[in-house]
Amino acid sequence: MDFDRAVGELEALVTTLEREGDERALLLLELVDAIHRPALERIAAGDARDPIARAVLEMYGIGEVDEALLVEDALDEVRPYIESHGGAVELVQVEGGKVHVRMSGACNGCAASAMTLQRGIEAALREHYPGFEEVVAEPPEEDSSFTQAPPSPLLQIENTASLRRPQFVGIELEGIAPETMAAREVDGISLLVINHGGEVFAFHNRCPVDDRRLEEGNLSDGVVVCPWHNCAYDARSGRRVDEDAAGLAVVPIALDGGAARVAVNVL
Repeated sequence: MDFDRAVGELEALVTTLEREGDERALLLLELVDAIHRPALERIAAGDARDPIARAVLEMYGIGEVDEALLVEDALDEVRPYIESHGGAVELVQVEGGKVHVRMSGACNGCAASAMTLQRGIEAALREHYPGFEEVVAEPPEEDSSFTQAPPSPLLQIENTASLRRPQFVGIELEGIAPETMAAREVDGISLLVINHGGEVFAFHNRCPVDDRRLEEGNLSDGVVVCPWHNCAYDARSGRRVDEDAAGLAVVPIALDGGAARVAVNVL
């Protein structure tokens, strides 16, 4: 169907629906506009790589999907959490659904912490990269300022003398069912512990706006909503999702079987 004919038939359909009193006509136009207008604005500005522009282009099979950009978007979601462990993640390459990454940081030797980091990366990749299959950990690059970690069953992580290695103590997870959160006290500090999608995350239990506690807030679709100000935070990374403002302070947490530990020396 050519462009002019499609426009004419759409107008006729909307007119018919309006005449019949069907409110779906207005909703149809609003939805089309809401989806396409922001994408067209970005494309017209020369930013066809913007996620919104890419999404609309992909709907119509136009343009190639930049898999590396999708993966970087996913890694950006979990980088605050990884950095809270004194670590970092670098994308090496994307190859047929396999994401090759290189980890570095101060979590060397803690297999439970490495497992937690890998699970967080995998969860973000499953959400943002449709072709994701697995994470492949690349060995660290040779650098005289680093000491190479012993082989880990999951991720090999470097250790630097300038970074403090987390020291973990146990916390109780009983009663924190999937898609719920609760407060836990560690060394006199209140933590907000979140069970989202079977993954467990921990943050300082205070809203950055005025330090009020958050455990009475709402957790829905991976977003924590403050009970006092309605500000919203990503349940995995603590990043503020409703505006550009300070997020929750991440606390390193390591899972080993059914046990959980947090790094008290970085609180």
